[in-house]
Amino acid sequence: MRLGRLRESVRRSRELRVVGPLVRAADRIWWARTIGRSELVDAEYYGTQLGFPRVPRALAIAHYVAWGFRRGMSLNPLFDDIVAGGELPEVLRVPALYAYLLSERETVRVHPWWDAQEYGRAHGGPGLEYAWAHRDAEIELAAAGWTMRAPVAEVRRRALRAADSWRRHRDHRPPSSSPAAVGLVRPLQARDRRYDAKLRQAAARATVDRVVVPLVGVDAAQWVSAHLLAHIVPDVSLRGEAPRAKWTEMLRRATAHLDVDVVVALDPRAEFTDDEIDALVDIARTDVAAVPAHLAQDGTVDGLGGAETGGAVPWPILSGHPAEDLDPLDGIVSVPLLRSLSMAAPRPELRALLERADVGSVTSFARAMRSRLGVRVLTTVRPVLEEPLLVFDEPRPSGRADSRDREAATALIWAAGFDVVAWRGTTKGAIAPQLRWRRPHPDAQRWAIKTCAPAGQQGAIWGDVHFARGLAAALRRRGHSVVIDAYAARTRPTTYLDDVNVAVRGMDRIDAVEPGVNLLWIISHPEQITRDELSEFDRVFAASDGWSRRTAARWGIDVQPLLEATDTDVFRPQGVERTDDIVFVGKARGVARPSVVAPLRAGIPVRVYGPDWRTFIPHAAIVASSMPHADLPRRYESASVVLNDQFPSMRREGFIAIRPFDVVAMGGRVISEEVEGIEEIFGGAVVVYRDEAHLVELLRTDPDEIFPAPEQLAQIAARVRVEHSFDARAAVLDEAARDARARRSSSPAR
Repeated sequence: MRLGRLRESVRRSRELRVVGPLVRAADRIWWARTIGRSELVDAEYYGTQLGFPRVPRALAIAHYVAWGFRRGMSLNPLFDDIVAGGELPEVLRVPALYAYLLSERETVRVHPWWDAQEYGRAHGGPGLEYAWAHRDAEIELAAAGWTMRAPVAEVRRRALRAADSWRRHRDHRPPSSSPAAVGLVRPLQARDRRYDAKLRQAAARATVDRVVVPLVGVDAAQWVSAHLLAHIVPDVSLRGEAPRAKWTEMLRRATAHLDVDVVVALDPRAEFTDDEIDALVDIARTDVAAVPAHLAQDGTVDGLGGAETGGAVPWPILSGHPAEDLDPLDGIVSVPLLRSLSMAAPRPELRALLERADVGSVTSFARAMRSRLGVRVLTTVRPVLEEPLLVFDEPRPSGRADSRDREAATALIWAAGFDVVAWRGTTKGAIAPQLRWRRPHPDAQRWAIKTCAPAGQQGAIWGDVHFARGLAAALRRRGHSVVIDAYAARTRPTTYLDDVNVAVRGMDRIDAVEPGVNLLWIISHPEQITRDELSEFDRVFAASDGWSRRTAARWGIDVQPLLEATDTDVFRPQGVERTDDIVFVGKARGVARPSVVAPLRAGIPVRVYGPDWRTFIPHAAIVASSMPHADLPRRYESASVVLNDQFPSMRREGFIAIRPFDVVAMGGRVISEEVEGIEEIFGGAVVVYRDEAHLVELLRTDPDEIFPAPEQLAQIAARVRVEHSFDARAAVLDEAARDARARRSSSPAR
């Protein structure tokens, strides 16, 4: 715990105005010294990326730790900084090679196409170090079923050639001349930490489709790894593009030599499943342009399509709406103008459009497509635009008004469940509608659940998201319409449509929004809460009996206890046989969590599922860096014991985490650090430990001796599923919202 506090103090000192620069400079010196002691530094390879192959070793290291690692540059051709960084902690602050040298190196994935872990197991040590020391030995590069074997020295030579061409961004490898039905254009951009997954998908599709990968101003690691992939999979074509390439020009060059029926071009910020790509292709075969319903970085709708409503730029239809507002629409809808950079279209029609002299910007291309092809949106295909858009041109000024566009947009708005009240200008230059939600029945309310989680794949693994989904399902069963907002969308421009806002307060503050009723439900980090924050809300709830009482007495604000809950749609017994496994599911949070570290130190096996554990426990204890939410019920039910601890501030203030609710609802057994009220709530299904020695003692005892019999556990589980379900919590929140509305309507001030 003292080490954890020291780390936190150092982290905070880096942000201080006076000492911050000194601490950061000391960081870089320490990184350089650590890396300098390694034999992995290839100064010629790094210098080639700089354009100076003969750069001194010390200068290469200094440049790398000061700047190069942030641009994806690497000191070793077998070490991809972006891929390795995804496996290591603090990747955005610390050079990946430095973090690698301090980690369990045998367990780190260092390259997208070479399995250093397997190679190391075969040679009895870290695979990267062994391969680099034996450059005449062969290694295998593999991607999507394709393989290539070559000596390390040959792989290095090819990486050097690729690095030499990186700074020019003009290298071109033509596509296969053989005809195919589909051509896939999959651009990559700099700063894309998921680029290898996109390349891997492109390689897999190259067995059937013609694949072109424009490398638009990419980082060094992306460029080198893409060129190595082209050696492994010859049918993947690469095109180097300048950092400020225009989208229409890039697409024109990428499709010039594709002999295909349909071209699919994907936005570099988004990831697609193969089924989603195939769905776009199927629609495009009917001689129309097919596009997805992209979501913006905050998780709201980026715009189904464009409509020229009289503003300086076309209005992106339903932009700023939660994704749930697309659910009432048909699976395929027509829109006036193309909005998305992702699309599938017949190749002859697309080429004819791209060759027109008046097509230069995205907006002019969209207008040309309207006159030649219809645009269809697949409303169920909703990839999130997760990466910042670093290239391509901005929409040109429009100023056009088309009554047909307004009619088409109004029809889509109506189908989504809204009426147009008026059309008004926006700060972004569009003429947008002010809407009113149509209630499906008189008692229906539109609820918005606001979370602290990010949108997209990054947020999908957050417990806050699953918490919100469970609550949303319970509220829908009560007849309400419910949307879920990621943290970045908490103040989206369409909040005026919502009747009730529920702020699920986790690690970040979520302010109340007008004009709806505002409910605050505090589930963690009570140490951050202020009186000012609570005063914004109509009603306040907290997942702790004791903290609620103490806070109400201290600040004179009514705070009602509302404990966390379990999603009974997911967590109900399935009859899975119990094993001997001791299980922990959760992230390390940058500290040596005692419920995991203490048993392992005592020789008691714990199966750990979660990220960021490498620096705290042996790799052998880490089963996986994550676990799909859908797999949790079976894992909890099959475990002999599930371990639980939580943030120190939560434990001190009596906030019980969601894990015991889920485990006990499955009929499972929990050993937890002591939290106020936890034993009374779970009636024997949760056993608490006083300290680390007591925890070890409990885990060395036969669980059947310290937990109730199976029949009693089943009764406890059934009670928890009734008393502590999201349906029970939704009833409390629903009543609170009704009371708040009644008070507002009777208050003269309102």
